[in-house]
Amino acid sequence: MAAGPAQRNEDYDRLTVEIIERVCGRTAVSVDLGAGVGEITQHLVRVAPEGTHFAIEPLPALADELADRLPSVTVVRAAAADTAGPHSYVHVVSNPGYSGLRQRPYDRPTETLREITVETVRLDDVIPTDVRVDLIKIDIEGGEVLALRGARDTLRRGRPVIVFEHGGDEVMREYGTTTDDLWSLLVEELSYQVFTLPAWLAGRRPLTRASLTTALELDWYFVADCAAGSTTTDQKGLD
Repeated sequence: MAAGPAQRNEDYDRLTVEIIERVCGRTAVSVDLGAGVGEITQHLVRVAPEGTHFAIEPLPALADELADRLPSVTVVRAAAADTAGPHSYVHVVSNPGYSGLRQRPYDRPTETLREITVETVRLDDVIPTDVRVDLIKIDIEGGEVLALRGARDTLRRGRPVIVFEHGGDEVMREYGTTTDDLWSLLVEELSYQVFTLPAWLAGRRPLTRASLTTALELDWYFVADCAAGSTTTDQKGLD
């Protein structure tokens, strides 16, 4: 029997922590986009206690709780995007983890929604130009392409490993972006390779564009890495 969404999320969190433990040294610099109350941020701080950590979280109550729990973290009370300024935001009151800049399809038809206004920020405006980021985690319910577009300079400068949620075109549709846009930005423009979390941890080959589509039938968390394995071009046609 296939694991349900809750079990799969637990698995993704466990694998994400394993990746953090491999990538980050004691002085690592990290960014958590869609940090919530810091479930993943706390591991970044644990693994890199002498590092610098940024947490981006637009929901005020969650950001406040995170700041109280992890006072060493720089908490930015905003949503990551490719522009800066006030923006409408869909707070899914009944399931805050589904909240985002756009309404997306939800697993349950009875979610309680509330529209609020939050600030948006470009990661390139948040991270100082002399800082090289080691790892970025992105979990922002379909807005990942916008956030990555606003982080081009940060990505080029530090080539951080990126652990990101990606639910496919259906989730991204309201943002006006597609999986092709994600692939074009990460792989073709920024020279990243894309892996499933288990494949990255096991040192297996990166995904091709075709195999990413197949992977989306079972997975919604991925790793982008500039350093791992062979080039994606060399693996073209291999799943």
